[in-house]
Amino acid sequence: MKNILTILLICNLSSLCSQSQIKDIDSRDQLEKEDGLNFYNEESISKLDLIQALEIASVKIHKFQIGEFNKKLRLQIFADKYEDGKLIETDTLLDYNNEYIYFVDEKLKRNFVDQIKFFSKTDDNKSEITLQTYALSTKGKIELEKKRDKQFYLWREYTDTKWKLDEKISLMIFASSWFDESINLDRFCGVVKLNDNDDDTDELLTFSPNYVLINYRISEMTNN
Repeated sequence: MKNILTILLICNLSSLCSQSQIKDIDSRDQLEKEDGLNFYNEESISKLDLIQALEIASVKIHKFQIGEFNKKLRLQIFADKYEDGKLIETDTLLDYNNEYIYFVDEKLKRNFVDQIKFFSKTDDNKSEITLQTYALSTKGKIELEKKRDKQFYLWREYTDTKWKLDEKISLMIFASSWFDESINLDRFCGVVKLNDNDDDTDELLTFSPNYVLINYRISEMTNN
């Protein structure tokens, strides 16, 4: 009898706990659940603040619009390495196509990419990059020779990135500073956005002793 009463008591307690769990529904939103004390001051932080925080951590987002397509074409992305203005090495980061697939209502759909995105994580003269399109993601590493202690390296982006058939289109550059004897310091030209046939861009490409140019090319598909 004593054992039966014990079992009944346990069952009643379990029932009460179950009812309590059903009644105690946490209706708070995600912010209240994860930061109820407002430790992170989320409501006052902007997207710009987050981007700047990433840059302090040496992480940058590079996003390029490449234009629209109406058929399947070959998409290649390259890292061209230059020293003293001369191309010395080309690394193929991607050799694929411009198509991606997705599902709507369990039906397979096809479309074409219209952008290329990179994430870079830079440590002095080295930078790890992650390349993403709607179709895939891949990684690569860039390392340039450092000859002086005060030599530094920066990413710069091009503005005109729309595709042209069978032409290499520049996207961004990882370039070195150069020593300016007139001020006895390393410097990097003030240009932020790059353009072909632009004086400030030409200055960067002329004076930077070594750099890596990331570019892409669209061409017709082959049977191979």
